[in-house]
Amino acid sequence: MNIQSFEYKSFPIQVHFGQGTFSKLPELLKESRKAFIIASPRLQNRVKELSTTLSSERIFHFKEVVQHVPSHLVEKALMEQKKHQADILVAIGGGSAVGLAKAMALQLKQPIIAIPSTFSGSEMTNIWGISKDGLKTTGRDSSVLPQDVIYDPELTENMPKDLAVKSAFNALAHLMEAAYAPDTNPITYNNSLLGINKIIEGLDLLKTSEKLTPQANELLLFGAFLAGKGLGEVSMSLHHKTAHTLGGSFGMDHASVHTVIQPYVFAYQWNSLEKSLQNDFQKAYDHEFPPLKVQSLIQELGGPVALKAIGFSEENIKPAVKIMLAKPYANPKPLEEEGLIQMLKQAYSGTL
Repeated sequence: MNIQSFEYKSFPIQVHFGQGTFSKLPELLKESRKAFIIASPRLQNRVKELSTTLSSERIFHFKEVVQHVPSHLVEKALMEQKKHQADILVAIGGGSAVGLAKAMALQLKQPIIAIPSTFSGSEMTNIWGISKDGLKTTGRDSSVLPQDVIYDPELTENMPKDLAVKSAFNALAHLMEAAYAPDTNPITYNNSLLGINKIIEGLDLLKTSEKLTPQANELLLFGAFLAGKGLGEVSMSLHHKTAHTLGGSFGMDHASVHTVIQPYVFAYQWNSLEKSLQNDFQKAYDHEFPPLKVQSLIQELGGPVALKAIGFSEENIKPAVKIMLAKPYANPKPLEEEGLIQMLKQAYSGTL
């Protein structure tokens, strides 16, 4: 990694990391007239806690959260915002909640406070995405960048093990691609390697437990923070194009897709990576062939390793590849139709 010449863009986000930091939210909202709270019903207790502190008149709870942020839901949320005249958006939850807040901010230009309850990473980026008619449109805009992000381990500690595993691999994918991004830099690169190391350490701890322990939770949440940071700072490549295609165009579960395809995309890229990066990856993943380490970890943690196991149809492989190739993007290995078809066939069958 060249430290003599590089470009690096840092985003103006205030991060609050640590146990109990959710309690800072009322202070962050003190200048607000009314907050538009996006949170699924499972986070109802957190919203009640906030309404007790601020008074129910100062918040409106929007409970509908849907993966891939469908455009009809954005329209419905905007109508409710107009009705209640909220002046700040608060997203409590995973990437879908944060994604809805971003879609609203894209039009409203209102500030966002994000409080993740998964390891999605979306909260650290200026990336938005909206789905319509089977296609997911994404972009970058400074207006959707949260002004504050609260990382409170209390919000992730009760995640079911299955969700924690898939969400952690989602974060791991961001770190993998940030390290080999064409526009990476020494800061993002080294943060990514650190994040990979912490997530691998957290997942190794999770293997020996039936639930998310406090130590594993904090390691994974810290890794997810670095993953989101990298996701926002540099461009993503084949893994994310594949995940957005399978999710946005074929209705697949976002975190499950990120988990399943990761070792196959990693293996596809491997021989095209510089030797120095291969060495750094081997150290961070603590394995001679990191794609195999990823696949083994998924299996040991009970996660899915085949697209057929999560409902993807084999007949959709070729249509998916055509969508993946429709718009060019930088990638360590040249993107060729036959190679990508073979990659998805391996991912479909679960054979690395």
